[in-house]
Amino acid sequence: MERELAQLSFAMDDLRLFLDTHPCDKAALAAHEEVRARRGIAVKQYERLIGPVNFYDAGGTCTWNWTCAPWPWETEDENDVEL
Repeated sequence: MERELAQLSFAMDDLRLFLDTHPCDKAALAAHEEVRARRGIAVKQYERLIGPVNFYDAGGTCTWNWTCAPWPWETEDENDVEL
């Protein structure tokens, strides 16, 4: 699961950099929208199963939940669930 999320995030970053220099490329814009949607689904699944993806989404009403989820190296293989 972490691997797919990292791959989708990388693809979004790569497309963003490409779009910085090719802002009217319709294929790149479509690819960015597709990857953004897929990443959104992956983020929701990750947060439901493991915890927040980044500290901007952390919170909690009783405790600070950013540190409650396992670190990536603690679940590297055991939680690698197909999305």
